[in-house]
Amino acid sequence: MQPAAHTRTPSPPGKRTTPTLLQHVAIWYGLLGVPLVWAGHVLFCQTLVATACAGGVPQRNAQPWQVVHWVLPLVSAVAFALALAGSLSARHVWRASATLKSPQRDTFRFLSWSSTAVAVAFTIALVFTISVLFALPLERLCGALR
Repeated sequence: MQPAAHTRTPSPPGKRTTPTLLQHVAIWYGLLGVPLVWAGHVLFCQTLVATACAGGVPQRNAQPWQVVHWVLPLVSAVAFALALAGSLSARHVWRASATLKSPQRDTFRFLSWSSTAVAVAFTIALVFTISVLFALPLERLCGALR
């Protein structure tokens, strides 16, 4: 009788041995995508308000306040939805990483935890940025500068 070749025992149904591509994407979106959403929101809103509130200096690309008044909440809602989706997907992957049966499970679990922490922190930062943006009376402040 010949010795048995190294055989792999199949994993039970529903138990994955390796992370999926979608899980990897969710981790990287939490680590890099959510901070980029926050940074993009801050830069876009700052540029939009700065050109609309030029302090009496004419701007070629300045939008009227009626446009700015509707664009800021729209952009903020989209940014919040993207950040929240990244936080929730990273959290889902973090919870699912406990069931993996691979040698790299601890590394993947740490990455998924880090992704969740970063995504939640930047989502909170985005909420803070949005609340400050809407708490300030921007139109009145800019009107005083003209």
